[in-house]
Amino acid sequence: MKIHFSNVNFSSRTGPNTFAHRLAEELTARDHQIVSENDPYDVFLAFIEPASRPKPTARFIQRLDGIWFKPEQFETHNVRIKWTYDNAHHVIWQSQFDRDMTEHHWGQRQGRVIRNGIKLKSVPTELDPAILSLKISHSHLFSCSANWHPQKRLTDNVRLFQEIRKSHLDAALVILGSNPQVSPGTDLTNVYAIGNVSHEQCLAIYDASDWMIHLAWLDHCPNVVVEALSRHCPVICSKSGGTWELVRNRGFIIKDEPYNFELTDYDKPPSVNVEGFILPDRPRVIVEDLDIKCVADQYEKVLRGSYESP
Repeated sequence: MKIHFSNVNFSSRTGPNTFAHRLAEELTARDHQIVSENDPYDVFLAFIEPASRPKPTARFIQRLDGIWFKPEQFETHNVRIKWTYDNAHHVIWQSQFDRDMTEHHWGQRQGRVIRNGIKLKSVPTELDPAILSLKISHSHLFSCSANWHPQKRLTDNVRLFQEIRKSHLDAALVILGSNPQVSPGTDLTNVYAIGNVSHEQCLAIYDASDWMIHLAWLDHCPNVVVEALSRHCPVICSKSGGTWELVRNRGFIIKDEPYNFELTDYDKPPSVNVEGFILPDRPRVIVEDLDIKCVADQYEKVLRGSYESP
């Protein structure tokens, strides 16, 4: 097949672009061609919304990772996304949460949920000496990672970590990503913010981590969680959005305030109740379903139109 990836920047490290690069690489390895909008193509795969109008002869697929649901943004910011949703032959949602959200507001569509994936690596990546020193000098190593903004709830991540330290005093938390801000007065004992690091070093840190903490509110299918799980690192997350669908029995899921798809300001998330949290035994993390090969198998079927929505 000749496939055009629309609204994708393969050199960007943002979530949708990172996954698009992984998927395109795997499809190319299977002798499919990734082509520009000006070339003939069989499939037009739009990430969220198209950057150009699809050719009328092509199969038109939308890969949707959520919609704008602040009240003041819902009508204005979703115009092109909804047009794509209404006109695509098939919609791919990255979580059941995303499917339920869009179908709640816009009605049912032909489509299916296909979660993100990554190329699995069997050999650990060499750890930066400074992080290796943290690993050696602390009893437990925790990590969390995001491009930080209020919806990611970094303060709650740190609060949970400090609750864990009540029984694991010598634990350390490494914070990855840009703009890590916490509420004034937050206890930062044994917390180390190291900013943006290479993708390989992120994977190395997940290799070394005993747990990842990801309490983001109404997150979709975060690549950082896929990456941590792929390195057999269990994840503590909240039961909101689509993150818990990824984690399931590969970590621990904390109750969150119920959410019924109403329009809301997701930059003002409710706080997570972490009081009295006891770190559970570390589970065995099985990751075969996260292999980009398995994910690409499902995408191929959608791109070919070879199965219907369940």
